[in-house]
Amino acid sequence: MKDEHRSAVPPVLRRSATPLPVASDLPHPRGRGRQAALFIVLALAAKLAFLAALQRPLGCDCSQIWAWPGDVRLNSRTMLDPYSLLHLIFGAVLVKLVRWKRPDWPLWTLLAAVIVSSTIWEMVENLPASIRMFGYSAGDPLAYHGDSIVNSLADTVIATLGALLALPVAGWLVALVAIGAEVLLSLWMGDGFLITLWRAFGG
Repeated sequence: MKDEHRSAVPPVLRRSATPLPVASDLPHPRGRGRQAALFIVLALAAKLAFLAALQRPLGCDCSQIWAWPGDVRLNSRTMLDPYSLLHLIFGAVLVKLVRWKRPDWPLWTLLAAVIVSSTIWEMVENLPASIRMFGYSAGDPLAYHGDSIVNSLADTVIATLGALLALPVAGWLVALVAIGAEVLLSLWMGDGFLITLWRAFGG
């Protein structure tokens, strides 16, 4: 009987023989979604304050939500315009790049990255120094004078939509669509990412 008691493994030792969980196996702390939502709210509030400080108009008094290519004077004033396509592509390409570098980020964090990046783009784009850098002549119908508040907010919404649409799509397909959209807008409007960069830095 004494030998049987010796051979039995005490319950405490059996429990201690179980390997301790590593950090990656532990549940992730909650609250990342709330942090992402906070970043989104702060980014949008900062953009509203920035555009208000620049005395940008609220919107367009033309009773339109879309500026057609034939009426370019309404660009960046109506809610949507041909440049909305660029913001859609911006959000799509950016979210694929961020997802590639940080595959562990959840959806809300990815969207926060897109919205904050879009906000930074909009704020830099609307700086008077940036507008002068584009180098438009006074008579150029495409001359850019800054965004209305409604247009700028819509640009960020469109970028977010582009990110959501791109998430389940293969990266090579997003890149192909981005190239096609750039060519289409350049032929349609005589403007686009590459033309704008050339005007700002090479023209």
